[in-house]
This record gives sequence, structure tokens and C-alpha cells, in this order.
Amino acid sequence: MLRTKASAVLLLFFVSGLCGLIYESVWTHYVKLFLGHAAYAQTLVLVVFVGGLALGSYLCARVAERIANPLRVYAAIEGAIGAIALVFHPVFLAVIEWGYRSLLPSACEPGATYCLPQWALAAALLAPQSILLGATFPLMSSAVLRMTREDPGHQISALYFLNSLGAVMGVLASAFLLIPSIGLPGSLMTAGGGNIAVALVAWSLSAGMPRRLDLLPQAEVAGQPMGDRKLLGIMLGAALLTGLSSFIYEIAWVRMLSLVLGASTHAFELMLASFILGLAFGGLWIRGRLDSSEDPVRLLGMIQMVMGVLAALSIPIYNGSFDLMAWLLSALQQSEAAFVLFNLSSTLIALLVMLPTTFCAGTTLPLVTYRLLRSSCGERALGLVYSVNTAGCVLGVVITVHFLLRACGLNATLLIGALIDVGLGAFLLIFATAGPRARIAPALAGIGMLAAIALAFQIDVRRSSSGVFRTGQARLSPADKIVFHRDGKTATVDVLESGGTRAIRTNGKTDAALIVDSKGPPTGDEYTMVMLSALPLGHRPDARTAAVIGLGSGMSTSVLLGSRSLQRVDTVEIEPAMVEGAQFFRPIVDAAFTDPRSHIVIDDAKSYFARGHTRYDIIVSEPSNPWVSGVASLFTEEFYARLAEYLNEGGVLSQWVHTYEMDSATLASILKAVSKTFPDFEVYSTIDADIILIARKGGPAGRFDPRALEFPALRASLERLKMADVDVIAHRRVAAWKAIEPLMRTFALPANSDYLPVVENRAAKTRFTRERANVLIELAAAPVPILEMVDATHPAAGPPRDASPVAISETGPLQAWGIYRALLGEDKETLSFAPGSRSSSAIVVRSWAINCRSDLPFEHLLPHLLAVAEATNPYLPADAAKSMWSWISSSKCGRRLPADDARWLALLDAIAQRDPERMVSTAMAIAPVSDASGKDLVVTAAATGYVCMGEYRKAKKLIDDYSGPMNTHLFYLLALSRPANPPTKLSGPCIRR
Repeated sequence: MLRTKASAVLLLFFVSGLCGLIYESVWTHYVKLFLGHAAYAQTLVLVVFVGGLALGSYLCARVAERIANPLRVYAAIEGAIGAIALVFHPVFLAVIEWGYRSLLPSACEPGATYCLPQWALAAALLAPQSILLGATFPLMSSAVLRMTREDPGHQISALYFLNSLGAVMGVLASAFLLIPSIGLPGSLMTAGGGNIAVALVAWSLSAGMPRRLDLLPQAEVAGQPMGDRKLLGIMLGAALLTGLSSFIYEIAWVRMLSLVLGASTHAFELMLASFILGLAFGGLWIRGRLDSSEDPVRLLGMIQMVMGVLAALSIPIYNGSFDLMAWLLSALQQSEAAFVLFNLSSTLIALLVMLPTTFCAGTTLPLVTYRLLRSSCGERALGLVYSVNTAGCVLGVVITVHFLLRACGLNATLLIGALIDVGLGAFLLIFATAGPRARIAPALAGIGMLAAIALAFQIDVRRSSSGVFRTGQARLSPADKIVFHRDGKTATVDVLESGGTRAIRTNGKTDAALIVDSKGPPTGDEYTMVMLSALPLGHRPDARTAAVIGLGSGMSTSVLLGSRSLQRVDTVEIEPAMVEGAQFFRPIVDAAFTDPRSHIVIDDAKSYFARGHTRYDIIVSEPSNPWVSGVASLFTEEFYARLAEYLNEGGVLSQWVHTYEMDSATLASILKAVSKTFPDFEVYSTIDADIILIARKGGPAGRFDPRALEFPALRASLERLKMADVDVIAHRRVAAWKAIEPLMRTFALPANSDYLPVVENRAAKTRFTRERANVLIELAAAPVPILEMVDATHPAAGPPRDASPVAISETGPLQAWGIYRALLGEDKETLSFAPGSRSSSAIVVRSWAINCRSDLPFEHLLPHLLAVAEATNPYLPADAAKSMWSWISSSKCGRRLPADDARWLALLDAIAQRDPERMVSTAMAIAPVSDASGKDLVVTAAATGYVCMGEYRKAKKLIDDYSGPMNTHLFYLLALSRPANPPTKLSGPCIRR
């Protein structure tokens, strides 16, 4: 009966392990919201979680033999853990709000590297459950051993294996199922419910528990001549050091593998699961060998030696993993199904690097526990070993993160862990019962192998900086020069140079790239970084204070300092190595480092703002991509609400968002999050891959003020980009939020939130599938100027006088004005701005209008007319477009067109003049169209007209009856026409001009 109960209890411990790692995973998300960086959060959670386990198991060890019914105590503790989980979220919200408003401003200095009260507050939130969780292993072990009594080594290993296996399932469940579907609070409540269920079942099984555990001491069985106190000291020392080395490995491997798999949250969870899985298999393997081992100390020593050597051998395996990842990316399609294979392959890579060593590590805790359990230490060993081992884990985390990585780098850090294991193994062999040769030979062999591996292999920096998970290249090309390399506290930072371009990379991902020679052509990133600072200055030219979130190359900070009115610019960067790397972009970014108004602060932005009392006129936010672990929290509705508190009234936020490696639904989630706090923001395009959001606290963003162009330094930066022209900047404006909101609401995703992090959960997949959120570009390039007609704030910009064609917002107007001038005979050469079919179509239309070619039937001319219309009508002002179509209509051939054909010219002219009534009447009068592009234009024109006239039902019916492909602009019109969405009054010039 008791053995049957013991089997059921083992299954309970599997569920307990699953719930425990759900907590660790979810807590990391919570804590990084407060501490600001995933690496810091992971460190704190590891320290508190593992430290709590140590303290809980130690306290349990002190009273272990006096506990009459350990299973009943275990049940009570599991119930308490579950109860705390159910209230954790509201408690966290209240405590963190108090921390931001009261604790940080009063107890922490702005710009301090660490704020101990902040870290202590975060730790205090996690400590109660962590300490309680620490008591579960010794209590459960004691209960199972009392129930079975025989084969204690077998039972301890089974507990360790099942708990670790449950932990693996918990990591994967939280990352890929719970958090994406029910968010952080729901995940905690699920785990809490699991703990309460375990508590109820454990309580029901606790009846009839034996009061004592009686095991024959191992020393009496094997006749080993070792005193109990000496044995206790050696075994606890081994437990401490193996915990220390294991967590040195874990942190080093996570940082190393981030350079292969990418630094996403999903990648981290897969790495963690792989690490724990190795421990689980090690515990399973040792399960059948403990009770039959004649000398557990010698076995432990041999395993430690092997573990250290295997850890060192993970370096050449790691170097080879870059080739494996490059091959996988070349073999896999960029699809959602392939993303599953990518994650499985990522797990395989992590296992190849970690499994051999972690397998050995998984055997050590059961070995040490078993040996002390069979000594006079008895039942106390269950808690003592676990507490000392987890204390070693805490020590490993602290030493690695705060000293080893930065002082020694990843390669040396890993070898230090290996040296600890090999040295420990050699020390343990001294106390083995075997002869001198059997003890000394393995020790010398292990030390020699470790030395040989350390000399023969090291991490290949040209591989680790390749960004293989994005580039698909396992190694930098010979043309790439590594200018700077540093393993920082939170990331590995590299500065690369190739072909005159320098790029700064964080964990293999390029964050900024600039031409070193200022006379060279600007990079796309330069357009983004310059506009990111120029736009808010144009919307607030009298700004006195500014802050920049994320240093990058330092370009955005330097451009801001081009303002004569700014008196202070604070740049908040969380990784010190980024500041060192940015130095290599000097002298281009000298102002960021030499201007007395510039202050670079190493801190998390939210924490820094909360600690200080400064309010800013401008905040520029340019974090890394949201798929990077922890970065998505800088794109949430809670972050923007808090950010608004640090803006002065009328202050301007400039937010960078990329549209590459992201789908339109994810982009919509970010825009919705911004709109919760800033409902009147504007969207600008820098290059087709990047957009900038300009928002003002307390009102609409307004127009770009040309007074900003009077700042000489700012003007010089814009002139280099051929953007020192108000019309050029006006062309970069895509839309106001209120104009595009109906379309964004059609995407089902909610606003990105700290506690339902939809962007973080989707971003890793869309990065892999290379999605592009082209929804705004497609809408702006619609064949009918829809946005201009429904948005009164849309500027009617003139022709750009001197611009670089780097985005459709510039190439579109350049092409349109080129066609306009060429058709009217002003400048035939400008057709060079209209490459491809539209250029040739303009030539055909001009030839037809002038020569009246009889060999060109109208049905063959129509596609050329439509191509010209699509290239000009969305970009030309109404008066210019009207004169162009009037010239075509009044030409020799235009006057001879039959009435049915002439309706096409009338429709194109009505679109050009933004005349909704005429757009509807002419479009509806045109006979059914077989040409797909012609049908699309007719429906779009009529539906736009109906929307502008307030005839939403007619517009909706027209689009619903449309049999062609539903593109972005038709989706937009349909969104405007739905009964729940149509505005009561359109703000745009939906009237005849």
C-alpha cells in the first residue's frame, strides 16, 4: 500500500516541478518589467529562486527528523505556494507602482549603476514562494523514502528525474502555450491551481506515514575509513562547487547560444529547457547505479572529472553549431511550419552543446545526497545537500554575471567552470578506496585533457559575431574587420567594418550602421537615426531638455545636440559595452561624447526616469528589435503611459518602429499600445523598412516647424541626406493615427501589454519568416489618394527639389513629378525617375496623345493610362494632376474618344481632383471591366467616394460584391464602412477641390 502511494507521490512531484518552472519563467517576465533588461531579470530570478530553494531546504533540514508527517507538511506548503500565486499579480502591480512613485525617487540616485532598494523590492516579491519551493524537495524525498525504505538511491534519483522533467515541461508550456494565450497573470493562476491540486492530493495520501527513516549507514556496509564530520564537509563542499560550476556553464552557454539561436525569449526558454533536460537524464541514469555502487565518492570524483572535460569540449561543438545553423536556414523555408522545425533544430543545437555536461551534472546531487543519507547525517542530508548545492548555484550566478563575463570573456568563463569540476574531481579521488594508481591516473588524465582542450580550442569570434541566425552565414567574410569585441554584462557587443561601413552589433544583431567616411553615401540607418531626432525637434524646436533611450551608434544623440535651444540631453543605455563600441563611430558622433550638454547614463530607462525628477520636452526611443528578449516591454501600453509622466506638457515622443521581420498584425498591436496614451500621433517613413511615430503629450503632434532647419548643425545633417527641405519631410509623413485607426482595428491582436506580451510572443516567428508589415506603405501608395481625402491633416506637399530616392515616400513623388513634366513636355529627361513599366507607359500615353496613333486600340491603351494614374494621382497635388489629365483629355486623340472610353479619362481626372461625387458617378457608369487593375481602380474610386459622402452601406456593399483580390486599400475602405466603425464626421477634404 505504501509503495503504491509512493508511486502516486512521485507523479505529484512531476507536477510540482512543472509548476515551479512556470513560476521561474513568468517571474522573469515580471521582474524585467521593473529592472528593465532580460539579463538582469534572469540573474535576479535565478539568484532569488535558487537562493530561496537553498534557504527553504536548509530550514527544512534543521527540523527534518522531528517532522512526524513530511507529506502532510509538503501538502500545506504546496497549498501556500498556490495561494500566493493566485494573488501575485495584483500585489506586484501595487508594489511596483509604489516603487516607481515613492521608493526609487527617494532611495536611488539617478544614474547609479545599481539601486539596491529596487533589486531588494523585486527580490522580496519572489522570496516567499522560492523559500517554500525549497522545502518541497527534502520533504517529498523524506516522505517517499519513509514509504519505501528500500533502494534509497533509486528513489532519490527518481524524484530528481521526475521533478526535472516536470521543470522542462513547465518551461516549454509557459513559453509556447500559457503566456501567448492567457498572459502572465493567467499563467501564474494556472500554476497556482496546479499547486493547490497537488496539495489536496498529497494531503489525502498522507495518512499512515511512518514516523522515522531508518537506513543502514554506508560506512558500515563498505567499511570505508572516513569520519562522519570529514565526510560531511567533503560532500557538502562537492555539492557547493558542482552547483557553482553548473551555473557558470548555464550562464555562459546561454550567452554563447544567443549568438547562434538569437537572443529571443523563445530561444532562452529552449536553452533553459535543454539544460534542465540534461540534468533530468543524468538523474535517470544514476538511478539504477546508486544502490549498487561500492564507492560513491570515487564515482562522484570520476563524474566531476568527465564533466569538466566535456564542458571544455563544448567549445569546439559550439563553433560547429554556427555551420549547422547556417545549413538549417538554407534548408528551411521561411514559413510558420518551418518555424516549428527551426525551434526543434535550435533545441537540438542547444542539446549538442549542453547535454554531455549537464548529463553528468544531473548525477551529482543524487550521488552526494545518497552518500550522506547512508551516513550518520541521515534524513538531514536531504535538505542540507539541496541547500548547499543551490547556494553554490547562487554564487555561480553572481560571480559569472558581475565579474567573470566582463573580466574574462565567454571562453575563459567556461574554462574556469571546467577547471573547478576537474579540480574537484581530482580532490575527491584522493578519498576513494581504490589504489593510488587508480586514483592518480584519472586525475592526471583529466587535468591533461583539460589543458590540451583549452590550448587547442577557443570561441571563434568571427563566427560568434556573424549573426548567423539572421544572415545565414556561419562566419564573417574575409572583407569584414572586427574593430571591437566585448562580452558585456548583458550582451556581447561587436563593431564590424566592411567596405567603409561600420556596424555595431548586439548579440549578433546589427543595431546601427554608418559610413565611416562622411563623404560616402549615407546608409539607410543614417536616414532613420537623423530623422528620429530631427522630427521631434521640428515638432518642438524650443525644446530645452531631451532624453534618448538606447545609445546605438550615438548618431541620434549627436543630431539632437545640433539644436541650439537644447540645454541637456540624457542618453540612457543599459549595456556599458555599447558605450565603448559607439566610440568607434567618432568623429561622426563626437557631440554625444564631447558636448557638455550630453550625459550618457548606464541604466534602465524606466528606472532612471523614475529615480530622477527631470521632465523632458523630447524623448527619443530607439531600442533594439522587439524579438530581442526584454525589448518588447518598451513597446507596451504600460510603458507609454509611464513615459508620458516623464514628458512636460506639450512634450514630444519620437518612437522608432521597424516594419521588417514583423507582420501587419504585430505592427497594429504596437500602434494600438501607443494610442492608449497618445491618441493623436503621426506616422513618418524614413526608409521603407522603418517608421517613426511622433506623439505630443496633451494634443495632436502638429506640423513640422521649419524653424528647426535654422539650426546649422541639424541642417548640415539633413543636407547630407538631401532632406533639408520642408516639402521633403512632408512627403515622409504617412498618416495620422486617427486616419489609419479603423484599418488597424481590423487586426484581432490587442494592444501590446506588459502582461499579455503579444509582440514578444510573435516577433521571434515573424523574424524567422521574414514578414514585412507593408500595410501603411501599401495604403499610402493606393491608386486613389484615400488618406489625403479622409485626413484633413495630410499635407499637400509640393515637388521635392533635392531628395534621395531611398523610400517610396520619396520615390513616389519623384516619379509622379517626373511623369507630369514629361507628359506636358517640360522635361523629358525626368522620366528617368520613373523606371520600368510606368516610365514606358508614360511614353506610350504621350505618343498616343500627340500622334493619335490609329494602330493602338483603346483597350490596349487603357493599361498604360492606369499605370500613369497609379504613379501620379496619389502623389501630385490636385491642381497639378488636374492640368495633366486635362492636357490628355483635350489632346487631339483625347477629344476623339467615344463616350464609353472617355469615361475612363473622366474617372482618372475625378480621382486627381479628389472629387467624391464625380468619382462615384463616373465609376458606376463605366461598363463591367475585365482587366483586374481597372476593376480594382473602379471599385476603389467608387468606394472612396461613397465613404467621403457618408454612404457607408453603399461602399460596403460595393466592396463585398467585388470579386477581385482584397488588397490593403480595399480593406481600409471596408473598415471605414462597417457599421461599428464609420466616423460620424470625416476630417479630410472629402469635397470637390
